[in-house]
Amino acid sequence: MTEARSVLVLEDEPIIALDLEELLAEAGFEIVQVFSSCADAAVWLEANTPEVGILDPRVRDGFCTSIAQTLLQRSVPFVVYSGQAPAPDDEASSVFSKGIFLTKPCHPDILLNAIATETLRTG
Repeated sequence: MTEARSVLVLEDEPIIALDLEELLAEAGFEIVQVFSSCADAAVWLEANTPEVGILDPRVRDGFCTSIAQTLLQRSVPFVVYSGQAPAPDDEASSVFSKGIFLTKPCHPDILLNAIATETLRTG
C-alpha cells in the first residue's frame, strides 16, 4: 500500500498497541518499535528515524509534543491517533495539527489510508 517500512508507534494502551502492530505487519510494514512512553521514544529517536509515525498525543508520561516536534524537524509524516481531539486553544494542538488526526477506534483501512496519505504528502 505504501513505501514506508519503518514505523514508530507511540501508544500506552497495550491492546491498542498490539492491534496496531499486527495491522501494520499484515499491511507489509516493518514495525521498528512500539513505545508506551515519550521518554522511551525520545531515547530511540536519538539514534533512529522512522519513515512514518503513529502517535497517541497523551501517553503515560504526558503529552508527546516533543516527539511530534522531532518528527516534524526530520520531515517524518505522522498520524495522530487519539480517543480525544486536542482542545483548539491547547498549545500542543499546533504541532499535532501537522499530522492527520484519527479518532480511536477507526476502521483499519482508514488508518492505513491516512499513513499512505501522510507518506505521499511529505515524501
